[in-house]
Amino acid sequence: MGGKLRDILGALAVKNAAARALPYRLKDGGGLFLLVAPSGVKSWQYRYKLDGKGQTATLGKHPRMSLAEARVAATKAREMAATGEHLTTAKRIARARRAADRTATFEKLASDWILNEARRAKWTADYRQEVTASLRNHLSGLNALPVAAITAKLAAPALRKVERSAPDMATKVLQRLRAILDHAVEEGLIHGNPLPASRRRKRGARAHYPAVIDRDGVGSILRASDKAEASRGVKRAHLMLAFLTQRISETVGATWSEFDLSSGTWAIPRNRMKRKGSERGDHLVPIPPQLLVQVREWSRADGEKAEFVCPAPGGDRPITREAVEKFYRRTLKLTGKHSPHSWRSVIKTWAENAEKSTDAVEAQLDHVIGGKVAASYDRADRLAVRRELIAWYERELIAARDGATVLALRRGKTV
Repeated sequence: MGGKLRDILGALAVKNAAARALPYRLKDGGGLFLLVAPSGVKSWQYRYKLDGKGQTATLGKHPRMSLAEARVAATKAREMAATGEHLTTAKRIARARRAADRTATFEKLASDWILNEARRAKWTADYRQEVTASLRNHLSGLNALPVAAITAKLAAPALRKVERSAPDMATKVLQRLRAILDHAVEEGLIHGNPLPASRRRKRGARAHYPAVIDRDGVGSILRASDKAEASRGVKRAHLMLAFLTQRISETVGATWSEFDLSSGTWAIPRNRMKRKGSERGDHLVPIPPQLLVQVREWSRADGEKAEFVCPAPGGDRPITREAVEKFYRRTLKLTGKHSPHSWRSVIKTWAENAEKSTDAVEAQLDHVIGGKVAASYDRADRLAVRRELIAWYERELIAARDGATVLALRRGKTV
């Protein structure tokens, strides 16, 4: 093997590097190493010589600093070391200078956080604009404050206001504020994050989503959404959520390759479902008659080369779940009343009131029914009965939207 050893680490090797009883290093070449501590913490180090003595500079921690970013940092460190500069001392001096700038405002820090996070996490332009607008709409009252002066008590009024005016956004705003203050800690501007860590729900506890379930209310939502201005991707996602009752993350990522328009079936890959497990196979979703007509029209309009059923403007990627959630919050003004997830409550409630098969509803929602053997059997046995269920549900939704009444021809559990 000739030449220098380089790029010997891969992203997967870095991710899978497990803790051992003693710390150890993985070599990437050119002086860059990954140090794995017994605690499992992984740090990027650059090792070099200064005046003939070995030196070690810590560049950052994984996964906040990726392998590619570590290589870039090592290149910069190598250039600094070549000038005879002690890297650790230079880093401490830079940190001290930042710490001395106690007048740095929250607005300036937030802008710096967006810049860094957008680059690190590869945000889309739309998502970056969305985050910027969120901070402007909900946290602008903190902008003029020196970041070192922000306390939990000072932040509380702004957070409580979000909880009252836009409860669906409250968790995201808190997460973003905490992330900005974490960034301040990393920059040496404050010693610790003044906001307490988010409280976790007890194991097994479920989040409860508000839902409009009365017929008049549901009809009003459907009529308002028909008239509302929105992109084709958002409109399609809304109809799929309402009539097919799958989760929003499963809906926005739908591709045309998952649809069999001849049989009227949508096969959602298991890796995109909340309940994983390749042995369970794709989640088969029957498409009711009138929605199927629309889906076929969408397919013809998009053409054979289209990939995503709910495309973002431009068509080269799917819409984000936030785009749909924003449609419900802002356009339909359903904050705290009804969300994209709420349609799952609608079908459960309506089906129960109509004495439909509980197992059929649970299978449609991809909930657990019995043990593993029963779950496997459900996939093959319940598609036909779920097709009847979802056709009935479609008729009920359309009747609610049009202000009509569906008359039952027979009583009892038909599906």
